[in-house]
This record gives sequence, C-alpha cells and structure tokens, in this order.
Amino acid sequence: MAIIISSTMSDSGKSFVTAGLVRLLGGIPFKSQNMSLNSFPSEEGGEIAFIQAFQAIGAGLKPSSYMNPILLKPSSSGKIEVIFFGKSLGNLRPEEYYNMIPSFWDKIKNSIKENYVIEAAGGIEPNFMERDLTAFLPMKEGIPSILVLDIDRGGAFSSAYGVYQMLPPSIRNSLKGFIINKFRGSPSLLENAIKWLTERTGMKFLGTIPYFDEELILPEDSMNIKDFGEGSEVNIAIINYPYISNFNEFFALLKSNASVRFVNNPKKLRKDDILILPGSRNTYESLVWLKERGFLEEIRKRQVLGVCGGFQIMGKKLIDPFGIESGEPREYDGLGIFDFVVKFEEEKVVSASEGLLQDGSIIKGYEIRRGRIIYEGNDKPLLTIVRRNGKEVDVADGSLKGDKLGLSIHGSLYSKNLLENFGVKIYSRSMEEEIVYMAEKIEKIIKQNVDIDEIKEIYTQGK
Repeated sequence: MAIIISSTMSDSGKSFVTAGLVRLLGGIPFKSQNMSLNSFPSEEGGEIAFIQAFQAIGAGLKPSSYMNPILLKPSSSGKIEVIFFGKSLGNLRPEEYYNMIPSFWDKIKNSIKENYVIEAAGGIEPNFMERDLTAFLPMKEGIPSILVLDIDRGGAFSSAYGVYQMLPPSIRNSLKGFIINKFRGSPSLLENAIKWLTERTGMKFLGTIPYFDEELILPEDSMNIKDFGEGSEVNIAIINYPYISNFNEFFALLKSNASVRFVNNPKKLRKDDILILPGSRNTYESLVWLKERGFLEEIRKRQVLGVCGGFQIMGKKLIDPFGIESGEPREYDGLGIFDFVVKFEEEKVVSASEGLLQDGSIIKGYEIRRGRIIYEGNDKPLLTIVRRNGKEVDVADGSLKGDKLGLSIHGSLYSKNLLENFGVKIYSRSMEEEIVYMAEKIEKIIKQNVDIDEIKEIYTQGK
C-alpha cells in the first residue's frame, strides 16, 4: 500500500494534503528528495527536511531519516549540500549530484515500505523525469499517483492534461486522480472543466479544497514566507537575508501579542520594536548583505534576538578554516555586539537539545550547526546546553547584553518566552503540541472536502 501526492508545480499544496492523508490513512510520510533550508533532527540524530518532520509529528510518529532520504541545502558558489539518509556528504556541484542519482535511487527504492504517503517535489517536468526520485521513478515502480492542482494561480486543468500527455503511455495509468486546491467560489463553476479532464485522462476527480487565509501548516521554504500574527502590542521584524533558514520556528509568535513581518529593506523598519536575525545557511553572505543593505544602524538601536546563524553574526569574529560556510577558507568580522568568536567545524551538530538557563529553567529545541562559540572578554554564557539527543553534555551557549539576546537552540520560543523582557507575550504551547493541533485541522479539512474512500482504494493498489 502506497500513494504519491504529486503536482504540476511547486507550492500547490502537496505538503498540506500529505499531512492530512498520513493521519487519515494511518501512513508514513516520505519524500525521496527535498530542497529546503528548513530542517529538523531525526530520532537517529540525522537531518531531514522540516516538513517531513512536521508530517510525522502531526501523525504521532517520530521523525526518522528514512522519511527524507535526500535533503538538498543550497550553499555558496552554486554548490549544494547533499544530506543522504541524515548524514551530510558535503557540498557538491549540481552535475556531481546528478551523476550520483542512479546509485541513490537503488538505495532509496529498497527503503520504500508499505503504508508510505509519498510527497513529490515541485512539478513533473520533461527534462528531469528520469532523474525524478520523488514522482516519476516511484511511478515506474508501480506506485499510483494523484495530482494536487493549485487553481488559485490558474492553468490547473491545462497543466494536468499536459502532465498526462507528457508521461510515457506505460506510466500514464499511474495517474489515478486529482484534487483541486485553493479554490475561491462555487464548486459548480468547475463542473465542465472537471468533466473535460476526466474524459481525456481517465483520472478521477477526488474533491475541491477551498482557499484558506489562515496559517494551516508551518512554512516549508522561502516560497512560503509571509507576514503573520495579529497582535497589536509589539511589532517584530524578521530580517529576510539570503540563505535564511529554519525561520518557521518563529511561528511560536503566531499566538502572541505581536505582529510579525519579514523585511529585506531597512527603510521598511518603522514602528518595529524588535528585530530577529534568523538562522542562515551561509553566515558570510548574510552578513555581507546586512552591511550592504544598511541594516547595521537599525540593528544597533533596536531590541534584537539572534538564533543560530543570526546569533553567530552578532559575535566579534567568525573563522571558517574549511570554507564550509563561506565557500572558501576565510575569517571575517561579525557585528561585534558580543565578544565571542565563532569557529566552524567540519562535523555538524544535529540534535534535539535542552538548555539550562541561569535561573534554573529548561528550554527545549534543536540544534543544526557547525559553528562553535568561543567566549572571550566579558561575555558570559546565557545558558548551558545539557542534553543532545538524550546524552548529557556541557556546552556553554547564548549571550545577553542589554537589549541584545542570542542563542543557538532553534524552537526555544515554544518552550521559554525569551522575549518576555522585551514586552512579548507568547501563548503557544510546545512545538509538538502546536504541530499536532495544525495536523488535526488539516485532517478535518481533507476529510470534509476530499473523497477519502476513493483515495483509500487507490492507496491499497500501490505496490
């Protein structure tokens, strides 16, 4: 039993539908390849795309490396960090990666189990079909697929017909049905187009999901960046610099007295009380961008929270002896807000982590970083990381100086309101509880609008 949730384009709602179907079918989320800078630690201590972790947690499962065998993280100089079954293979040129796809697929197809709800990547494209680990190659293995069509952007029916015609005749029958997503209006308006597509392709119409303005799923990547929060007491701006990563952790502020904006121009900083420097896959490029855009004066005169890469940027100096972050070995000056030095190491820390604050309280979250904080001068650690992946450690971390605050643990705002002294009130529960809450809402929406019985029939046909 297995099914593929595919589409004709990116950001059509595949992750959303997959999250709901994993719960409804009692399945396991799976995506052979995902390109994203939002990642999460698996239970084995590996690194997977955040959205597969979201789908797993939402269904009461522990995120595992086999749920996302390949994670691609764009790096500097046109290279891509390739993470295979949770472990980094380093930064590769695209052609190097493409040459490795056949060997990757041999291992991936043998890992596919029953009960998989497989999310495809982007859209099915003619120039990439034989290298498409997420849709085309699984369909060749006999796994049926349904298309999620984003009608809000237009061209839904014509693009679906185009995909059907593009596929080799031997594969076309793998397309079993389609779901219309993000629809505004009366479903009766679609009847003629639905009939047209079903008659020409044999695909079954499986339902129409309405358009929702509210946040129903934590964002997956930079395509999903948009302002959020309806609080009127505090204005927060997240700096949207190049290689921004793991920004979805700040959706802890979705339930707060704050409104949150993503900003890429200092001239747009007007009434913002707090600036957030989020994680970054390339601290060098992000730091250069901050300076060139003229953010430094605004950063120095406002309350600031930096997390992981954003925290590292706030230090005195960053040392990259292996060129892992910046593309070539170099040292560069940070913002100088704190006195510590950051040294990037070859071995990456990927862990579910717990930190002990000086007041004795515990914060929980996760670390994904190579930067090691070396304290100098008058800086004193804000906390001690005491546990990584269930093992006891003793790692100094974090800094607080006046209205400037930073730490390395992602997701900490879900367990401890570090911004309380900045006037922020957060009402969110733990990240896991909030994810389950979102997944339950998604499940309900899917169940109300989609033919689940028909999807179950398709699912049971999957080899």
